[in-house]
Amino acid sequence: MSLGKERRSFSRRIALLYHYLEFLGIDYAKDQGKRCKECPVGHTRSTHKVGLAEDILFYGPNGEYPHPDAHNLYVKAHDFWDVIGGAPRIENDLNHFSNEWNGVR
Repeated sequence: MSLGKERRSFSRRIALLYHYLEFLGIDYAKDQGKRCKECPVGHTRSTHKVGLAEDILFYGPNGEYPHPDAHNLYVKAHDFWDVIGGAPRIENDLNHFSNEWNGVR
């Protein structure tokens, strides 16, 4: 699959995830999405650098960050992400949602 087609697929998955978070009543914010290729943050071949990753932050009922039950909410979000075909979760980076590209997720 071409990178363009994969990015379009990722965009649709992220939209579905946002709708699911709304359905669950989770207050969230988009954090880091596409990064420039020279960005020193993260893995050198990060899926962020090709536009196939997004970090999402969960806020609590009174706007506090992080959400007091963030871990369990991320588990639910990733369970849904798995169902719609996103890349498997990274245990130490639960706010990261991506499509796999060239063996990187």
